[in-house]
Amino acid sequence: MEVRKMVDASALKFAYVSEEGNYTFALNGVDIQVEQGEFVVVLGRNGSGKSTFAKLVNALNLPTSGKMVVAGMDTAQEANTLDIRKTAGMVFQNPDNQLVATIVEEDIAFGPENLGLPREEIYERIDYALKTVHMEEYRHHAPHMLSGGQKQRIAIAGVLAMKPQLILFDESTAMLDPKGRKDILSIIKKLNKEEHITIILITHYMDEAVDADRLIVMKDGFVLREGSPSEIFFDKELLEKAGLIAPFTALLSRELAEAGIDIQPTLNTQAFAEELCRLK
Repeated sequence: MEVRKMVDASALKFAYVSEEGNYTFALNGVDIQVEQGEFVVVLGRNGSGKSTFAKLVNALNLPTSGKMVVAGMDTAQEANTLDIRKTAGMVFQNPDNQLVATIVEEDIAFGPENLGLPREEIYERIDYALKTVHMEEYRHHAPHMLSGGQKQRIAIAGVLAMKPQLILFDESTAMLDPKGRKDILSIIKKLNKEEHITIILITHYMDEAVDADRLIVMKDGFVLREGSPSEIFFDKELLEKAGLIAPFTALLSRELAEAGIDIQPTLNTQAFAEELCRLK
């Protein structure tokens, strides 16, 4: 089966325009492609352009120049906007900005209702979305009474009810505690591996990127490099240039190797523990 490009950005530029008419470029001519079914993580410090890129994929912003094509649809063509947003769902940092109803079930139904779907199909989508994020028992709860992690699960369920082919997570774990982050990351991996949804994860937590298919490192609106997690996290010079710190296992295994200890560099915590045991 031919692999389909879910995202194809070419010579993509985006500038914010001040009231005085001054341009500040957040993206400076990037070329980024994401294949169907991929799990891609975009890394970079604040101001690198990663969140701007996400908003261009979802057609929340339109290119200043260059082109953004999502599932074969050019975002610059207004007629494509609705279909693009059905295809590419987005989960934001603060779930309170994404929850619109007073009951969980009604919140998840909001998107499908706006599509004019039959009531029976809407309920089927609600059931599917709640089951996928493990929130079935909260169907009739008030979203504002839930924890931050639970709210984020409901936000994800609302996106899932639209049956997207691609989901962008824009710093979606940034406001959560470690357990909440772990739970949401587990759901993200499940959506990719079991539901075959293409994932683009924007994050500043390096440990969230170790299981991705590919990483994209950005700085000052440019792509510095793309590669596998191992290629990126064991490239000391690249990380220093990007202002990023590798995950703990990468840092420690690299330092041990530089100290002359015979250890196989790894990002996997279990594999790293086994390597340490082997050295005893």
